[in-house]
Amino acid sequence: MKDQDVKKEFAKVIRNAKITAALFFILFTPSLVLTVKEKTEMFGLPKDTWLNASIAGFVIYLGFMFLMWKCPKCGKYPGRGWFRKNCQNCGVELN
Repeated sequence: MKDQDVKKEFAKVIRNAKITAALFFILFTPSLVLTVKEKTEMFGLPKDTWLNASIAGFVIYLGFMFLMWKCPKCGKYPGRGWFRKNCQNCGVELN
């Protein structure tokens, strides 16, 4: 696989990671607001429903990180962070 192809594929992985993180934060925010404001419901849904939704969002994000967060070249965990320059396993340039 060429270096440009690796960079393009890893850019897709980063994009998908950002989408799943945004989904988690969108689902987590109402639960956080309800806790801070000491309210019992938001948008007609009770606090427990929002808590369950935020847990589901977190599980989706963790699932993505464990299943899809891989180096396009070696297929292994490239290391932490969205702004990685190189894979910690094979050393290929990711950004």
